[in-house]
Amino acid sequence: MEKIKITFLIYGLFHKKIVNSQKILNMGELVYIFVLAIVVTIHEFGHYFMARWMGVRVKKMQIFFFPFYSFKPSPPQQLRGKTSWRDTIYSFGWLPFGGYTSFENRPTGVQFTDQYGQRRTMDYDTYLRLNGQSASASRDLYYNTKPAWKRFLISIAGVLFNLITAFLIYLLFVMVSDAGSSSGFWQSLSATMEFICFTVGNTLSNILSMLGIHLFEPVISTDNYDIILSFWTTAEAHPLVKHIADLSCVLALINILPIPPLDGGQATFEVYEMITGKEPSEGFKRGAYIVGSIIFILVFWILPMIH
Repeated sequence: MEKIKITFLIYGLFHKKIVNSQKILNMGELVYIFVLAIVVTIHEFGHYFMARWMGVRVKKMQIFFFPFYSFKPSPPQQLRGKTSWRDTIYSFGWLPFGGYTSFENRPTGVQFTDQYGQRRTMDYDTYLRLNGQSASASRDLYYNTKPAWKRFLISIAGVLFNLITAFLIYLLFVMVSDAGSSSGFWQSLSATMEFICFTVGNTLSNILSMLGIHLFEPVISTDNYDIILSFWTTAEAHPLVKHIADLSCVLALINILPIPPLDGGQATFEVYEMITGKEPSEGFKRGAYIVGSIIFILVFWILPMIH
């Protein structure tokens, strides 16, 4: 069963309600879909880039669901023990529910029919040797043979790429704003980090408020208030770019929640494996995915409709 990292950022009622209630995003439907496509692409490319860096073969990268266009480059040259961008199918769908990136897992065995017509299973290493391939070199390309810390980095890479995107855009706005340009670099950096925390915190506060939980209300500190106010004026003059940064923060927060099948849920399994030295059983993970999916639907679909 292939591992799939799914970006469950759902376009529709729940997300527009959460985001618009904090007056961070206020855009038309088509612009929203366009910005979402950019942000999801950045997120999935984070998984793709980290997987390739860790030596994992990427089977497919898809933006949105129900693909209307897929592209598979011509097969790569035989590169023993290495990955290639030509290994991957690149797809684009019409339903803006997020995206996913899938990785190649090492098979446990290969089924074949013997000379007597009986179905049998051969060990995969034996199958490779009989076909003149190196079992050890091939094993290096699989997701499920990598150590837990590498799989953890692959799981959180999409969130990291979204946060880096938001940070760079916000920092640029701060540095070119009137107050930011007259401040030092470290002051601009401080204001940028605070605004990211404010955006993420405001989104989290809205999610918790739907559950009837009121823990905090994010505020801007007096030290950075003038810079952020000036930054906001500059950013409003470039709404499309600002929307990309804002939505990147929201997507990062939602995906890092420790709820399977979000990225944070998968990362939680890998943290458990790193601590205990044992991977959670497949039965436990299947149950967690079912429970997590129910929680996700309740919190992000049904509750926003009720509210």
